[in-house]
Amino acid sequence: MSYKFENKVAIVTGAGGGLGFEYAKYLAQHGAKVVVNDLGGDPLGMDQNIDTSYAAQAVKHIKEAGGEAIANKNSVSEWKSAKQIVEQAMDTWGRVDIVINNAGITSPAIFPEIDKEEMEQQHAVHIMGTLNTMRAAWPHMVKQQYGRIVNTASSSALGFVPQIAYPTMKAGVLGLTNNLALVGKEHGINVNAIMPAAFTRMSGMIADSIFRKKLEDEFGPEKLASVIAYLCHEACDVNGEFFSVGGGQFYRVVFAASETMKVDNTIESVANQMATVMNDSSPWSVIHDAFDDLGNLGFSEEEYVMFRDMNSTKNSHVGGADVDAIKIDTVSDVWKLTIKSPVGDQFSNLVLDSQGKDLVGNVLNQEHGPQKVLEGTIENGDTMKWSCKLSKPVPMTLTYSLQMDEEKKLGGTVKGKLMGKVVMDSAVTGILLSGAEAEAAKKESAEAPEPKKGLFGKIFGQN
Repeated sequence: MSYKFENKVAIVTGAGGGLGFEYAKYLAQHGAKVVVNDLGGDPLGMDQNIDTSYAAQAVKHIKEAGGEAIANKNSVSEWKSAKQIVEQAMDTWGRVDIVINNAGITSPAIFPEIDKEEMEQQHAVHIMGTLNTMRAAWPHMVKQQYGRIVNTASSSALGFVPQIAYPTMKAGVLGLTNNLALVGKEHGINVNAIMPAAFTRMSGMIADSIFRKKLEDEFGPEKLASVIAYLCHEACDVNGEFFSVGGGQFYRVVFAASETMKVDNTIESVANQMATVMNDSSPWSVIHDAFDDLGNLGFSEEEYVMFRDMNSTKNSHVGGADVDAIKIDTVSDVWKLTIKSPVGDQFSNLVLDSQGKDLVGNVLNQEHGPQKVLEGTIENGDTMKWSCKLSKPVPMTLTYSLQMDEEKKLGGTVKGKLMGKVVMDSAVTGILLSGAEAEAAKKESAEAPEPKKGLFGKIFGQN
């Protein structure tokens, strides 16, 4: 059978790059006319970074390859704006056959440092954005008694601690998909959801690690397009299903049910049967969380352990690493720091000198570059405090609070703030460096450039 999309019109949201672009390009290559929608915002949903050229550039590439496409820059999060996406398709080609809801933003906040604003922003894009485009396209699909909709959920919905906002909304997409599939069945409208695993602008924010390397090397966004295209094809009769897709692989995700156990009106009867109900020894591959999903896609535990440890790392280190603090008069030393961050241990060298009551120096990190010590001071005679501005993997202000023991070992905390919200509260330890290592660190610190001012820094409060 020839899987073509002649005379079919597709809308792909968030298609200016990454996954959405690959979907749009694939459909266009196979004959579909495509509305390439992209607001052009950054992965965090910061309006200040809107770039309307994303959609236009994507359309240019599609046309150069012989495809037919038009650009759209509307936001999916507002009903009137989302409706205009569908209206543009209708005005241009007179029909809408396919909607791929791919637009999304990530969330920097981790529980419990999360607020109403963060939840509402995630809800607006992932739940309302998905609903708005389907709602706008629905009457046209009902009229033609045909439609294919693919929504973007995430395996994080199955459990991805300690983040809350993004996984919760992606779980909502699963419920939305399942229920709309039932509504659409009698009208020839199939609604399915995917849980993609791919290296995109969002995953580009992940720190360098063996997980990121595998994702970048083996899970390119182009490796998902054929699966999504099949779900959009008229020959596909699948409806109301969820699929994990990535790295040239896919599998069906279902909610599994255990054997039914009868109980009487006592807690004891429930307790006696709970072990049987919780027994996973069945032919099903029971997925407990997002890490089981990663395992099924071929990631080893060594590769994804940095994420599995996020919650335990955060909880076990809140309050910081303690040392038997001594009084500090002056400082002129180099330490190797270990930061117990939410994505695994991070290592840096600290070069610190006292100038009167002030502390100066740099935190040196191979991945993130030198971070100048700002507003450094010694408080209460025994606590060194300062802040640094981090620009990658995400723009963040780090505030250190460290004490020192008689052997000059350091212990304390570092808190990370992003857009005014605490997104990291981690323990820090430090051991004194000497000899060639210390001299090399001092040289690197002395040659470190001054932080630059720019639009990016102004938006995120960087110097």
